[in-house]
Amino acid sequence: MSTSKFQAATYDFWNTLVAETTGSLDRRRVLWTDVLLNNGYDISQNDLDAAFAEGWNFFDTNWRNNTQTTLDSVVSAAVSKLPALIEDQVRHQLIQAYLDASESTPRHLLPEVKETLQKLKNAGLKLGVICDVGTIPSSQLRQWLKELEIYELFDFFGFSDEVQVYKPHPKIFHETLSGLGISDSSQCVHVGDLKRTDVAGARAIGMTTVRYTAGREDNEVGDEADFIINSHLQILDQLNIS
Repeated sequence: MSTSKFQAATYDFWNTLVAETTGSLDRRRVLWTDVLLNNGYDISQNDLDAAFAEGWNFFDTNWRNNTQTTLDSVVSAAVSKLPALIEDQVRHQLIQAYLDASESTPRHLLPEVKETLQKLKNAGLKLGVICDVGTIPSSQLRQWLKELEIYELFDFFGFSDEVQVYKPHPKIFHETLSGLGISDSSQCVHVGDLKRTDVAGARAIGMTTVRYTAGREDNEVGDEADFIINSHLQILDQLNIS
C-alpha cells in the first residue's frame, strides 16, 4: 500500500544499481599486454598503469566539464602515454580489447535492488535510469540490466551517450522525466551516489534527492541529499510506501 506523493523514482546506474569492480582493469592489462606483445611492443606494467591513468584523467576532466567522451578518444589519450609510437591498426586492436575487457567482466546488483524496485512498481511508481556513460556504451549497460533481470522493471532510460549531456545538466533529468510521463518534478525522487552529479542535478530541477552510500562513499565537497540511505529498502520508509 502507498500513501506517497511520488509518482516516479529514477536511479543512477554505477554504485547505485550495479556495483563497479576493478576486474575490468585487471582484464584490460592482460588483453593490452597481449595485443602489444603480439605486435612487437615491449611495454612494462608500470607503463600500462600510467597509460590507463591518463585515459581515466582524460575522461574525468571531460566528464566534469560536461564534454562528451568517446572510447576512441579515451584510448587515444592512454596510448599517448606509452613510451612508443603505436600504429593505428594496433590502436584499433587496443580499443577493441578495452571494450572486450569491460564486456567480459561479470557485474552484480547491489543488495536489495531488485526487491526494492519491485516494491516501488507494485506501489504504482514509474521507474527510470539516469546514467552517465563512460567508456562502456549504453547498449552494453542495457544488456547487463537484462542479464541481471531488472531491465523490464524500468519504464525509461536516460543515458548520457544518447542524451548527449552528463549529469548534473538539467537536460538528462528533464528528458528522463518526460519519458516517464512526469510533468511535475516534485513528484519524482532521484537516487544516486554522488553529490556533484546526482544530488545537484536532481535538486536543481526540483526533485527529491536520495544518496545511496553502500556502493561507495562520496567524499567530495557538495550539498547533501534530502535523505541518505545505506540500504535500498530504506527508501520505502522515506517515500511512505509499505
